[in-house]
Amino acid sequence: MFVFQEALSIEPPQFFTISDLSASPSEQPNWVWEAFADRVMGGKSELAEPLIIQVDESKALVLAGRVVTKGGGFIQVRLRNTKGLFDASAYSGVKLTPGPTRSTIRIPWSAFVAESTGKKAVRTNYISSVALVAAFEDFNAYMRIYRVAFYR
Repeated sequence: MFVFQEALSIEPPQFFTISDLSASPSEQPNWVWEAFADRVMGGKSELAEPLIIQVDESKALVLAGRVVTKGGGFIQVRLRNTKGLFDASAYSGVKLTPGPTRSTIRIPWSAFVAESTGKKAVRTNYISSVALVAAFEDFNAYMRIYRVAFYR
């Protein structure tokens, strides 16, 4: 018979990679890429069909298009959890690897603001998607996305 003096706690990994375009499969189960623009609300921005491109020895998803602020003003790609909600409260924020330099960017939860929930802080235990958005001014957008993860 074994007796444990302390309760075992399983720590989540340092990173939970949602999408790594250089891996196969590239997304975690239940996470899918989606893309749309302000045209769903009558806007005039133009989103190019997202492509996965080969860059050196890696792959990247490309977010590209023309952002037009009159009538809306955004284009986006997002990773949506098809199971509904994901509890990311064990993590400190989102980690991105965009191009062309592939520098890793860490964005803590405190940098996010809840916009549509009536709450001031993001409820990290209720994450349904992670989006990368080009918005707020008229411009031609182009961004490569190599990896998206939650970090501790």
